[in-house]
Amino acid sequence: MKRLLLVNPWIHDFAAFDFWLKPLGLLRIAGALRDAGVKVYLLDLLDRNHPWLEKRTKTDEWGRGKFFAEEIEKPWILEYVPRKFRRYGLPYSTLVQRLSDLPDADAILITSGMTYWYTGVAETIRVLRKRYPGIPVILGGIYASLLPEHAWKNSEADVVLKGGLAEIKERLEKLVGLHLPEETPFPAWDLYSKLDYAVMSISRGCPFRCTYCASHRLESRYLPRNLEDITAELKYLADLKIRRIAFYDDAMLFHPQFDEIMRQIIKMDAGLELHTPNGLHVSQITPERAELMKQAGFRSMYLSLETVDEELLASTGAKLSPDAFTQAVRILKDAGFSDELGAYVLFGLPGQSEDSVKRTLDLALSEGVKPHLAEFSPVPGTLDFTRSELGDDTDPLLSNNTAWCNQEKLRDSWRRLKDYLEIMFDKSS
Repeated sequence: MKRLLLVNPWIHDFAAFDFWLKPLGLLRIAGALRDAGVKVYLLDLLDRNHPWLEKRTKTDEWGRGKFFAEEIEKPWILEYVPRKFRRYGLPYSTLVQRLSDLPDADAILITSGMTYWYTGVAETIRVLRKRYPGIPVILGGIYASLLPEHAWKNSEADVVLKGGLAEIKERLEKLVGLHLPEETPFPAWDLYSKLDYAVMSISRGCPFRCTYCASHRLESRYLPRNLEDITAELKYLADLKIRRIAFYDDAMLFHPQFDEIMRQIIKMDAGLELHTPNGLHVSQITPERAELMKQAGFRSMYLSLETVDEELLASTGAKLSPDAFTQAVRILKDAGFSDELGAYVLFGLPGQSEDSVKRTLDLALSEGVKPHLAEFSPVPGTLDFTRSELGDDTDPLLSNNTAWCNQEKLRDSWRRLKDYLEIMFDKSS
């Protein structure tokens, strides 16, 4: 029987938080490999409940919390950023000391997230090679898909797989010499010793082509899952006694059977607590839908507000309007939502003014919705990456959102807006 170790690597960044952060794609692959007869092991270095951790960070009422963090040397290219650089996840010394406890494996599959987290991927691979000399390391995930050539040169992986689950499945079959099931099974959540939450999606891709988003590069079409599979996965999670579920969809409300999915959740009566870390499209919120979401158990809802700047809205994708946001908030409040509502406000887009960001924050505040500054990060392969005047040979570290917002031309505006928000929150508390 083949044995594969699946790894979720460390994060290197100025800040990181467990905002319902789980390697969903990796866990789906784990399920497929297991169904094909492979012995699968999981090493999630971002698991805040990992049994190797001597101390656990606090978990909030929605299952989120801080990662364990260790300060590390800041890359020279980021010296201008006045923040400490850290390794987030399982302590380095713990992993090194416990390497011998890791099972033997015929290959290592490692996922990747943000492109500017690549140094964490590379360090994870270097450490694992001490336990697995000569064992092939196969890298997939977002970084590998968006920057495959950079990943090949800098990640220290032996194989770099780009594409979605279908493409990776085909390549994996050849690499490990087995046939994976046609239907992607449920994620292998039972590989965790303890879970504060689970994540899932009811669709892949997005019908929009916003200039700052690479969703269409990761999945060229909008692909809603069928109702039966979604319902079965929700029941599977409920049977595992998992109650908190965060949806990873880029365009969840565009699912043609979304309302029926809500009715199925209500019918299940499993006491689920639902969250939307990705911004919801306010144009798709109707009174009936809001009532269904309330009955289904949504506890936190983050709305896409982004900007009130009409020219910027038009140039980035025009997927919303301030009036649609205001109407959606009123509908949601009529359905009984209140403190659960948040709004994402973009900062740092090419051509964006400080005044337009402040006006956007004011709109959210005037509607009684807590705004969250979403710092722009230039994503390779997007139009706004080109507008940002970054080149194909630019080190991905420079697209880090904190690094981007600490540029001389943005730093003062960023600080003023954060100070403004803090003052407004203090007044409302």
